[in-house]
Amino acid sequence: MNPRFLLIVAGIALSFMAAIVVVYLDMFGINRIHDQAIWGAFGDYFGGILNPIFALFAFLGVLWSLDLQMKQVRQLALDKKADEILQVVKDIDARLAGLLQTNIGETSGFDIHILHMVAEAGRGAKQKGDSNSYKQFLQISAAPGSLVEAAVREIQHQVSTMCEFLQCYPQQQGGGYTPIIEYYASKTSRLIPMLNDLGGLPEPTRAFFDAKIRSA
Repeated sequence: MNPRFLLIVAGIALSFMAAIVVVYLDMFGINRIHDQAIWGAFGDYFGGILNPIFALFAFLGVLWSLDLQMKQVRQLALDKKADEILQVVKDIDARLAGLLQTNIGETSGFDIHILHMVAEAGRGAKQKGDSNSYKQFLQISAAPGSLVEAAVREIQHQVSTMCEFLQCYPQQQGGGYTPIIEYYASKTSRLIPMLNDLGGLPEPTRAFFDAKIRSA
């Protein structure tokens, strides 16, 4: 219930009580009276007026209490939803971490993983054309049925799923997400340059993480 509404109701009730007092004074006057009959009429008059007003305030208090309880229930539901989404986000992040460790070859006796290609894409290796390993990675990733192609396809799927759940996470009152969600969004956005080079990433997913990259 809006506090402003309660203030308006209280103001109306007080104004009504003031009007009643004015009417009473107009009828009975302001001089001190010792007549018990008039005092009895005074008590009956005010009792009949104040009792409904007090009942109204009690009713408004009950409505206020119910409104607070409903807000608490809604907040608990939002907190539960946020916690469940966070668990899913953590699971997707763990899956992505495993996929990024997929071996794609060797160089100078050292294993190369997809994670290294993320770094290469981040520095613009495709545009610069100065990384043979990145060129080979793009070619291997386009070969249907290869281990690398399957891993890359699964990365694209997990990133799209991550985007969907991040967008479902309840935002804060002032807009934006909690710091931990911003962290996972920023962490996942590091994969976008590589996925853009590979192609096939849904436009809504790319736009969502591109916005995170620009705001970083």
